Order: sequence, then structure tokens, then C-alpha cells
Amino acid sequence: MLLAMDVGNTNITVGIFRGERLVARGWILTRQPQAAALRRLLRKLKVPLDSVKGVILSSVVPRSTIALKSALKTLFKFKPLVLGENVQAPVINRYRIPGQVGQDRLVNAAAAFYRYGGPAIVVDFGTAVTIDLVNRRREYLGGLIVPGIGIALEALSSRAALLPEIKLAPPKEFLGRDTVSSMKSGLFFGYGALCDGIVRRMKAKFAPKAKVIATGGHSSLMAPFCRTLQVVDPDLTLQGLELTYRKTKENP
Repeated sequence: MLLAMDVGNTNITVGIFRGERLVARGWILTRQPQAAALRRLLRKLKVPLDSVKGVILSSVVPRSTIALKSALKTLFKFKPLVLGENVQAPVINRYRIPGQVGQDRLVNAAAAFYRYGGPAIVVDFGTAVTIDLVNRRREYLGGLIVPGIGIALEALSSRAALLPEIKLAPPKEFLGRDTVSSMKSGLFFGYGALCDGIVRRMKAKFAPKAKVIATGGHSSLMAPFCRTLQVVDPDLTLQGLELTYRKTKENP
């Protein structure tokens, strides 16, 4: 089995693949990438250590990458594939400074292209919201980054004295009629409008027929508020990691 790991700013998402099929998933906190935490998760997912024959990971948190590689070294006898170090996502990176782009964005672009075809726009609702474009020639062209909905909510509550801390949950109506419902409406309808506005401009300028795929931890929450989304695939990044691993082994 393959262990695929996506190291985000908040969580490390873990996927277990048998062949090309995702058979289990879980997560651990990014700030705790120790061997013990990963061992506990694999035990919870009923995945024996000796059944794991390969590991691939992407990361946007360099410090956690170092700790995670150390943890993996204590658990497995083989060296993991690390995006941007000893393996590359199967897309052509057209970023102005290629090394600056997050590996998760490249993996998403590759997965979108191979699973849904190009051109494609990927909207990743994570700690940050990224909206990226891959064309029909498998070229990653770039995208936009904005603070995620969770960051926006945290900033709103902490920086505005009269606004309370609230749970991130969808509003029941468009027009807020009290403080909490107004905050929820602003966040969800606001981010929905942001997503739709950027996607429409991106399509008009670069790829009118691009398919729009949503992924990330908040994608299912946000999907009802974004009219331009065509596919919601929360596991797109994990699927991209499996794809990268498979193509690397096919063409070493």
C-alpha cells in the first residue's frame, strides 16, 4: 500500500492507497508530526506498518517537513518521495519563479488535468484559498492566493471588539438578522462571491471552457455558495500524490 501525506499549515492529511484506490484517510496536527502520532493514526486506520510499501508527501511547512521525514525514517526502511526534493508533480511549471509555487498547488493541477482534463481551474479551500489554472497542454500557469475562510473568521473575531467568536457553520439565510447570522452570511456568501468572481474573470481571460474543481478541507462547506464550481473533490491533493508516485515508478 501507498502512504500519501499532504502537509498543510494546520493539518497533515494522510491517505492510504491500494493501487489507485484511496481506501482510508485521516489526519494529524501539523505541529505534531512525530512518529508516535503517525503510528497511532495508522493503527486507527488498521494499516500495519509492514503493509506500507511506499510513501510520498507534499508540504507547505518546511519545518514540519524536516520533522516528518525524521519520523518516517524511524517507521520505514525506505526513503519517502518528497515533492520538490526528489520528485516533481507531472505538470509543466510556468510560474515566473518556479521554486516559489507551493507543491500542493502543482499536485492539484496535475490531478485535475489527469482526472478531469484540461484546461481546468482548481479552487482549494484550505487554510488559504488558492485558485489555480492548468491548460490543455498540462502547463501550470499560476493563480491567486487569499486568506482562507477560517483565517478570516479568526481575524474578524479577534480584531473587532464587539464581534464574538463563532463556530464556522453555514448561514440559514442570506440577510443576517443578528450579529452571528450576519457574520456567517458575510463569510460564506462573501467567499462564494469571491470564488465566482475570480473564476469568471480567469475563464474570460484565459480558458472559457475550463472545468472548475473544488478541493480542500472547506470545499464541501463552500460548494453550495459558489455557482461556478462543477466538481467537488475533497481528495484531489491525495489523488495527485498517488498519481505522481505512480508516474514516477512507471518512468523512473
